Amino acid sequence: MPLTIRPATQGDSPDIFRLIRLQAAFEGGEVALTEDTIRRDAFGPHPRFTALLAEADTVVGMVVLFEGYSSWAGRPTLVVHDLFVEDAVRGTGAGRALLAAAEALANERGCCRLDVNVLGWNTPARRFYERLGFEALAEWLPYRKGL
Repeated sequence: MPLTIRPATQGDSPDIFRLIRLQAAFEGGEVALTEDTIRRDAFGPHPRFTALLAEADTVVGMVVLFEGYSSWAGRPTLVVHDLFVEDAVRGTGAGRALLAAAEALANERGCCRLDVNVLGWNTPARRFYERLGFEALAEWLPYRKGL
């Protein structure tokens, strides 16, 4: 199965929405996002995120990214917010190809690092990221306040 990694376009909003819903179901979460929100926040005048897609005959995976900033390094960072591939293509290199494309984009944008958060119970994902050179930052704990 030949796989292509490409930037998402506005016409891909239904596929992005579908994959986000599949990921949320896998992780036990709920999605308030809509296709209109995706069109506005990814392709509107002030994009809040970027999506790269893995495509065989159809879209089978995605990585959703947003920029951050390292005040210590004085350079941007790129954050992997979502990485998801359909069950049928897991283990075929689609996730690896999406992360390689994300890393290339981070380098192109002059980023100093690529960050990702992984659910503690998702051991396969943790191993996957570690195999690709990511390091767990045990001394950092995520905190969040809902608004």
